[in-house]
Amino acid sequence: MAFKSLLEWWQQAGVDILTQDIPQNWFLDNPSENSLFKRKSRHSNNKKIIKNNFQSKNKDSNIENNKETLAPSNSIKTIPQNLSDFRLWLQNIFGKNCIFSDIKISPKLMILSEYPDIEDIEKGQLFSDRTSKFLYSMLDTLSVKRQDIYFATMSPIVAHIDRLNMSSNIEDNSINFYDYSLIAMQHIALIKPKYLLLLGDAPNRALLQMNAMDARRKIHVITTNNDNIKAFALLHPKMLLGTPSLKAIAWKDLRVLKGMIDEKTNTAI
Repeated sequence: MAFKSLLEWWQQAGVDILTQDIPQNWFLDNPSENSLFKRKSRHSNNKKIIKNNFQSKNKDSNIENNKETLAPSNSIKTIPQNLSDFRLWLQNIFGKNCIFSDIKISPKLMILSEYPDIEDIEKGQLFSDRTSKFLYSMLDTLSVKRQDIYFATMSPIVAHIDRLNMSSNIEDNSINFYDYSLIAMQHIALIKPKYLLLLGDAPNRALLQMNAMDARRKIHVITTNNDNIKAFALLHPKMLLGTPSLKAIAWKDLRVLKGMIDEKTNTAI
C-alpha cells in the first residue's frame, strides 16, 4: 500500500516528464550545483536587493528595523486558553464563515497553511480544493494515518495575509501579520501536535521568520507553553502544481520528515 501511494505521488509529481532542456540531478545533497538553482539563486539575490530597498523606504512595516511596531491590533484581546472558546473567539473576529477541522488533541501531525480555499468554504472542509488530492498523496508517503492529522490555517476565512502589515496604530482594528502569528501560536499550543508541517511562505515567516524555500530540509523547534514542537517547512502544493520542476524537490524534503517520524516511531516501539 505504501509503495502504491509512493508510486502515485511520483507520477503526480511529474518527475518522469521533461520540464526543461538542461538535465537536473534532483538527488544532489547540494541543490545549488544544479544550473536551475544557480539561475534561481541569482534571481533571488536580485529580489533581496529590491526587498531591502523597499524596506528601507517603509520602516514602519519592517519587523527587523522597527520592532516596536510588533503589537497586536485592537481586535486581538486576551486569546482564550480553551480550544472551543478559541474557535468561538475567532468567529467573533472573522465572522461565522470560519472553516475549522474536527478537533484533535495531540495528533501526530498538524498541518498549517495560510488560509482556506474558496472551494473549502463551499464544501465546509479544509483542503478540499483541487490541490487536496496531490497533498494527500504527499502525506501518504509519510505513513501517517489520516485520523492522526489535524489541518489548520492561519486565517479561518479566505483572506490573503500581508506579511508587511505590521501596523500597531491603536486606532486600527484591522488584523495585522503579528495578530495572525499570535493566533497561529495559540492554535498550536492548544492542539499540541507531535510534529508541525508548515505549508507555504506565510506560516514559515510567521513562526520561523524565513520563507519556505529557506526553511526547507531543516528540523525547527517551536516552543509554546513549555512544549517543544518539531516543525518542518514544505512548499505549498499550489506552488508545486504550478511549477512541476519543484515537485521532486518537495519529495526529497518529505523524505527528511519521514525519516524523523519513522525514527521516533521505531524508538517508541
